[in-house]
Amino acid sequence: MRAALRLVKPEAPALAVGHNWFGSFGNTLLEMPWMLWSAFDVAVLSLGLYLAYHVLVWTPTGGWVPFTWWQMCLVQAPTMVVAGLIFGLYEQKTLIRRSRILARSFLTAATAVALTYIIIYFLMYSIHSRRVMFLAMVTYLALAPTFRLIVCSAVNRYSRKFLIVGTDRKSQLSPDCQGDGLSKRYQLVGYVTTDALEVGRTVGKHPVLGTVDEIEQICLENQVDEVVVGRVASKNPWTVDKALRCLKIGCRVTNLSTFYEDVLSEVPATLLEPHWFLFADFKHYHEAQLIIKRASDIVLAGIGLVLTLPLWPLVALLIKLDSPGPAFYSQTRVGLLGRHFRLYKFRTMMLGSEKNGHVWAAINDPRVTRIGRYLRKLRIDELPQLINVLTGTMSVVGPRPERPEFVDELAAKIRFYNERHVIKPGLTGWAQINYRYGASVEDAQRKLQLDLWYIKHMCIELDLTILLRTLGTLFIGSR
Repeated sequence: MRAALRLVKPEAPALAVGHNWFGSFGNTLLEMPWMLWSAFDVAVLSLGLYLAYHVLVWTPTGGWVPFTWWQMCLVQAPTMVVAGLIFGLYEQKTLIRRSRILARSFLTAATAVALTYIIIYFLMYSIHSRRVMFLAMVTYLALAPTFRLIVCSAVNRYSRKFLIVGTDRKSQLSPDCQGDGLSKRYQLVGYVTTDALEVGRTVGKHPVLGTVDEIEQICLENQVDEVVVGRVASKNPWTVDKALRCLKIGCRVTNLSTFYEDVLSEVPATLLEPHWFLFADFKHYHEAQLIIKRASDIVLAGIGLVLTLPLWPLVALLIKLDSPGPAFYSQTRVGLLGRHFRLYKFRTMMLGSEKNGHVWAAINDPRVTRIGRYLRKLRIDELPQLINVLTGTMSVVGPRPERPEFVDELAAKIRFYNERHVIKPGLTGWAQINYRYGASVEDAQRKLQLDLWYIKHMCIELDLTILLRTLGTLFIGSR
């Protein structure tokens, strides 16, 4: 009798989703594009400037607004957006953590004020009230972070519920997903199975709720938002057909690999199969994308060289004074399509540091010189690679190039490792701003997952975000 009731078509499928308006509100805003969040910041800042001018400078008559207000808005608004991108204010992992919201809102506001001050007082030679700028930022810090904290509360209190179809080992919830901050957005309610004998058991800490024949009713009873089809289940057309029925009751249906891509912004290498590469729409095969990327590489590398070349003699002198040996060094690395090239850097290690063979670099590597530690922290040692970008062996953004010895070792241990060489290596990349310094095979696999995600989603907008976030990592570190 109970089984028969479970198969009855529900009369009100809308109950499957939108079960809490506050949670839906939070998740909707969380998934809002960064450009809309930046527009929100600009609107709050403009309001703050308007109020500051009204309180400190002028009394509005007939809707008149002074030119200085427009001038301040036109300067401070873009600096606010750039600072927000630098410090990752618009990233989802910031919006789900209160400490990140407060810290990065303050850093963004402080940087925006500094940039605005430089532009207005030193470049435009304009006179504006510092009190106006200060009061506008106080207003911004009172309103914008408060709204973000409300969104954070909505997301953290009312997570999106999902269930997994399949109980095999590779369909079980990844530890990376459980430990990542984005896991706050999701709550695993349990598993469904094709084997009735497994019903009532637990997989990890989560119950097996029923069979795929009952999946629609299970979704309704548990207010499930998303159905994730596991690796083994996705190969069974009958099981997939059962899971797709959940579309009719408002659930999103996806596979495990896509789910992890959405949650973690990386591709789970342990779940990858050859067909993933067949169906992924890689942007680097689009001719227009390649032309735009190469043009931007030339422009950015040219600007970078013009701005930093005056520093090179000073850096070279400091290296020579700190330890014997040349200021520059070159090394063979693996680049596009596995081709070898010479990579240029400022020397940061003692001479003869690899006389006994190649060794993984570590975070507090004793081979690094005193001045080398600062050069590495500030990424100054990478500046000569701008020459590699101009010559076309590297790009500004892409997977970091490795030495042939390490590539051979990693390719033998990590499946699909060589697939990261389908694009040019870069000065910085998605893995560099989202993961710590790698010094092991496990770190290399995690970075591969991030590199593959970048390769799949590569575009000029993402490159710009990575470049600005790279500046942010100099102050607040990665992840």
